[in-house]
Amino acid sequence: MARRRSRSKTPRRRTQRTFNLMGLAESALIANAVTQGFFDTSLNDFIFSKTGGTRGQITGRELLSGITGGSYGTQYTERRANLGGGSTYSSVGQPFADQVKENLSNNGGAMVAQLIAIPAGFKVFSKLTSKPRSTMNKALKMSGLPLKV
Repeated sequence: MARRRSRSKTPRRRTQRTFNLMGLAESALIANAVTQGFFDTSLNDFIFSKTGGTRGQITGRELLSGITGGSYGTQYTERRANLGGGSTYSSVGQPFADQVKENLSNNGGAMVAQLIAIPAGFKVFSKLTSKPRSTMNKALKMSGLPLKV
């Protein structure tokens, strides 16, 4: 009878995974540059705004509303009363695609520059501060915190 192959267990990780604070800061700055370029708002306002953006700004709440079948918040209908009675409705704002296109034309150059400069700056900064950061990482490791600077 043929010998049964045993399933090899994946070895357990000896060291605990650490959370890199420099990587978090770099990712947050890059995400802020992207939201500024596409949606004309900061990352903080994009995520936490409850009222929606001002003219030209698109927040996460408005984006989710548009995906789920509502308005993206970039275009809405305004009702105006006529002197002789009745009312007229007019569309105010731009469609979503046109608004993103306008935001990119206004902020696209700065966004591309930031997307190039931020990683390069972090690379230079990490090279310059490698000695103090290694000392700090050793202290964090001895304290038992799963953090890395």
